[in-house]
Amino acid sequence: MKLLKTDRGEGYAKIRIENQDDLWYLKDIIAKGDEVRATTQRTKLDGREKKTCTLTLEVEKTEYQESRLRVTGEILEGAEDIELGFHTFNLEPEQEFEIWKDFTQEEWARLEEAEEKRSYKVFFCLIEKGSADFYIVEESGIKDLSNVEENIPGKMYSSDKDSSDFHNQVKEVIERSADDMDYIILCGPGNEKNKIKNQLSDETLEKTMLQDTSVTGKTGLHEAIKRGALKKVVETSRISEESEIIEEFLDRLNSDEKVSYGDPVKDLIDQGAVKELIITAENHRRNPELAKKVEQMGGEVNIVHTDHEAGERLDNFGGIGALLRYEVD
Repeated sequence: MKLLKTDRGEGYAKIRIENQDDLWYLKDIIAKGDEVRATTQRTKLDGREKKTCTLTLEVEKTEYQESRLRVTGEILEGAEDIELGFHTFNLEPEQEFEIWKDFTQEEWARLEEAEEKRSYKVFFCLIEKGSADFYIVEESGIKDLSNVEENIPGKMYSSDKDSSDFHNQVKEVIERSADDMDYIILCGPGNEKNKIKNQLSDETLEKTMLQDTSVTGKTGLHEAIKRGALKKVVETSRISEESEIIEEFLDRLNSDEKVSYGDPVKDLIDQGAVKELIITAENHRRNPELAKKVEQMGGEVNIVHTDHEAGERLDNFGGIGALLRYEVD
């Protein structure tokens, strides 16, 4: 993402979208009531053809898709010879647009963060005897790939041929994916991951590391991230950072420190008791005023997403938690 021009006093930003990760960030920035201006195509009044023009919409809703962000709203400004009413921008990489909104400090920080971050793709292979699970982790989330399974007998009945076929199959999946990945992380209990590593090409080995986990599958993936596997290969990643925020919150909760969660947090915000607000992206979109109040009172806001285990755990606490300035009854 490139911030081409900003005016915090006016609540204005001109932005160039550079990749799909930028769309993921923007889905949490652009909200109902914002004004967005972009170049688009719109049907002319005569209904015969479309023309390229610049429109300004008052946003009604957004829909995030991997390759684009659909922004729908009522036309506020546009060419004289076009139909008025509602229109949808399909915001995509390599496109520029302008936005006017009542930005929170956290939203400005998110834009600046998106501008600085480098895109990455990390390939995780969770392997144990007889099965392997594959995931791609990016800034925009976790993608669950196809599962490879072989019925390999237990130790007493195993044959070297069966085991060799399975290892070759897993190796081929990794080698086919390697060119498109920045890093490859082999995870799982036992020695199976080492056997796979030993079969990889020298070129693939240069971007491969191992991480012990007690299980495989999605649970094993989250365990690997929690143990720092993603942080070891990506200097700053959104999923790692959000996971650390939730771990700190849960540690303090278990230690009976100054924390709260759920509906009581809203009253504590009004009282000025919230030092740090932790809220899911979905909850933030429904209640943007909570973050604004916290910032107005000198507090910090952290938005966490539910596309990984840590965010799901916060969702189980009502999608909102808080570190407090002082103990409350």
